[in-house]
Amino acid sequence: MQTPMDDLDRLILQTLQQDGRTPFTHIARQAGVSETTVRLRYRALVEAGVIRTVGIVDPYALGFQAPAIVGVTVAPGQIDEVARRIAELPEVSYLVMTLGAFDLVMEVFCRDLSHLTDFLLQQIHQIPGVRSTQTLMIARSYKLSYRWSPLPESE
Repeated sequence: MQTPMDDLDRLILQTLQQDGRTPFTHIARQAGVSETTVRLRYRALVEAGVIRTVGIVDPYALGFQAPAIVGVTVAPGQIDEVARRIAELPEVSYLVMTLGAFDLVMEVFCRDLSHLTDFLLQQIHQIPGVRSTQTLMIARSYKLSYRWSPLPESE
C-alpha cells in the first residue's frame, strides 16, 4: 500500500534519519507547525509502516570482522521456507529474494573466517532446500546508509 507523503512527512523522515533522538519540538520549529502536528504525523508514519526508529549497531566496533554477501540457490518451491529459516539466524542482517543468478541474497556478520565457515557449513548448508551458496567477502565498505529518503514529488 502506497502512503502519500508531503513536505512535512519528508522533513520528519530526513531529520530522524540524521538523528533519531531529535525532539519533535525541534522538527516542529523547523517546519513552522505545532509539536502535536509532528507527533501525530510521526505516529501515522509508524502505523503505516513507513518509518521505524531503532538503534543501529556497528558490527565492526563489536569485533565482527568477517562480513560477507552470500548468494543462495534454493530448490524449486522452497524459497519461502528456506528464507524463513535463514532469517532466524542472528548472523544475518539482510535477506532478500532476488530474480537473478541467486534465489536469495543475504548479508552476514561473523566474528572471523572460522565463524563464517562454520556458519555456512553447519547452518546454511544444513537447511533442507539449500542447493548451493556463493560467498563474497566484504573487504571494505564504501557506503553503509540507512538514510534513504523519498524524493520530493514532481509538480
